[in-house]
Formats: sequence, C-alpha cells, structure tokens
Amino acid sequence: MTSHQLSAIHKLFRSRQNIFTSSLLRQHGYVYKVAFGCSLPDIKDLALMVKDMLSDAESPLYGLDVTDVSEALWAEDDIRESKMLAPLLYPRGTMTVETAERWAQTIPTPEVADVVSMYAFQFGIGQELIERWMDAESKMMRYCARSLKKRLS
Repeated sequence: MTSHQLSAIHKLFRSRQNIFTSSLLRQHGYVYKVAFGCSLPDIKDLALMVKDMLSDAESPLYGLDVTDVSEALWAEDDIRESKMLAPLLYPRGTMTVETAERWAQTIPTPEVADVVSMYAFQFGIGQELIERWMDAESKMMRYCARSLKKRLS
C-alpha cells in the first residue's frame, strides 16, 4: 500500500475525529503518536467505507486486497485508529494462528486487544489461541486469551 493510499484512510479518521477524546487519551498517557479519538461505532462505519472504497474505481484504494489493507494498517504502530480498524477489515475466519501471534506481539493496549479479539482472533482460531496464550510470557497474549475465553464460553 502506498502512502497516498494510507492517507486516504487517515482522512477518514480525521472526518470522525473527536478532539475531546483525543486529548483525554494523551492526558492519560496512551502510547500512540497519533490518536484521532474515534469511537468504536465510528471505526465500524469507517470499515464499511473502506470496503466500499476497495471496489470504487474512483477511489485511491480501488482494487486493493482487503487483507493487504488490514495488514498495512496493523503495521502503523503509532496510530490508534489504524490498530483498531485493521481487525475489522481482516476477512472473518481467515486469520491464521501465525498471523494472530504476529499481531499479538504488537498489541499496544487492552483496548486494541479487546477489538482484535472480538473481530479477528475469535473466528476459527479462538480456541487454539486460548490454549496457546493462557500461560504465555506476554501479558497482552494472556489478556487476549482471557478475553477470548469469555467470548467463546
């Protein structure tokens, strides 16, 4: 994905920016370089918009693979909304255990852990991730395992 294509998604984040929430996140020491303060319902709406843009010949995202877009967003460690949008775009039930483990290594906050567990990890591989991560060294992997266990029980 090019920087121009990522910028098109960042513009969507700006369109839903909540300055109050953004400033609260900064005040409370969130780890992101950029936090637009978008709510989860806004991010769900943006996921639909991005999916539409992938099939719109006028869009800079036209023709891109949704998995590639999701991976590119996940790689943006410094933008909160990118980490939250990526799991909503990842095709449900197609994530492999290897991809989940790679993603889990870079989960920055419990908020993102909850979103990625709810929208990506639980489908198809959830039970296996629980078994692998319940006693993991990584605190965030253990958190995801507990989150998945609650969802799948």
